[in-house]
Amino acid sequence: MKKLEITGLMLLGVLFFVWPMPHTVSVRDLLLVLNLCLFGYLAWQRGWPRQSFRALLLPASALTALTAWMYLVAFYISPETSWSLDEISSQWIRALLALLAGAVAAIAVKKESGLVQKTLFVIFVALMLHVLYVDLEALNIWLHDESLERLAGLTEGPDKSNYLTNLLFCFLLTESFSRIFHKKRMLPFGDGILTAALALAVISVIVERTRNGIMVLMLMLLALGALYLVEQRKRLKKKAVIGGIAVMLLIVLGGLGLVATARHSSSLNNLIATVPIAWDTEHYKAWQVNGRDGWPELPNGETVDPSAYQRIAWLKEGLLLFKAHPYGIGFGRNAFGHGLKAKYGAGGGHSHSGLLDFAIGTGVPGTLLWLGFFVSLMHLAWKRSRTAHNHAAILLMLLLLDFGARMFMDSIIRDHMLQQFMLLVGFTSVIMTSGTQGKERSTA
Repeated sequence: MKKLEITGLMLLGVLFFVWPMPHTVSVRDLLLVLNLCLFGYLAWQRGWPRQSFRALLLPASALTALTAWMYLVAFYISPETSWSLDEISSQWIRALLALLAGAVAAIAVKKESGLVQKTLFVIFVALMLHVLYVDLEALNIWLHDESLERLAGLTEGPDKSNYLTNLLFCFLLTESFSRIFHKKRMLPFGDGILTAALALAVISVIVERTRNGIMVLMLMLLALGALYLVEQRKRLKKKAVIGGIAVMLLIVLGGLGLVATARHSSSLNNLIATVPIAWDTEHYKAWQVNGRDGWPELPNGETVDPSAYQRIAWLKEGLLLFKAHPYGIGFGRNAFGHGLKAKYGAGGGHSHSGLLDFAIGTGVPGTLLWLGFFVSLMHLAWKRSRTAHNHAAILLMLLLLDFGARMFMDSIIRDHMLQQFMLLVGFTSVIMTSGTQGKERSTA
């Protein structure tokens, strides 16, 4: 490798390691700009692959139209133009720059022997270090006989740590699928290390105890199972297909069991009884003040499950805001809170649903364009993964599933979570459509 490629890989690895760590915004921005400039220079030398441009025209058009719509809403519809413009600049433009950085990195490395694998490996190592830290933290607590709380690792919270763990699973599951069913590998290590990495990632999921993360992980496993059945549908007998479906159902049941035990929460009956109370946002107001004056009581005298109560109440109020403002109130991480403040005189932050916040901010047109970006890329990834073994297509499909499902349940269309996702989408999309993935090595 040349010095510029080595420098680029080092910068990319450091960026991915630093990105989720708190109080590193300036460092993140500097590293992102350096990656963009260095890989941009290399990509300019090597030229844009025309086949990628044609294949990615639809999702690129959706993002372009979405960006234009955000500015249109900010200038002509939003009651808080300055706030929305600041959010577009600090959040959305950074995410687009990350997408571009991923795309130019893919162009820069796609023609060099082994560089695609090395790039994926550098990102994998950065994610693996975060997961390993969580596991070592758990081991230290266990050795000292202390109470094992939900662990956050080097991030701001267990949910942020779990985002990284699930990103790592995207890499691990793609690699496992490729090795088991196609006898090829992209990451440069043996099956023993892959198995150990899977075990460490599972331990991280257990100690993070994040229900949403577990559900999304089960969804990724089901998607790979469906992909295998589709790929092998002409070779498999009817009994084998039925057996595969049975295994997938067992995965679902096992996932539900893990979700039920992931965190010490209220009983199922409590959760069920909480729903109608949470939906009655006109009578019960605890959701507005985060339970400052106490939580509502159930008919049996128990207190509602606070997490379920707030999420359901915020969902209802968020949908009402979306209905009342079909063209949006202005893009922003906390569009939900700004909408509540305008409606009730007091508001909070986000709604705990990234997609709902996005919908409130950008309205029906913005939401459709964002979902169109996802659907067009997912269709392309599914098509490419079926027609021929395409490692990048499978990885992109899992990345889209991971982020796409998670944004319904968590506020992740923001900050480093969005930037990491967009960079990986930019990289895998170009590799997937450029007609080469480097030299995949056979495991046979």
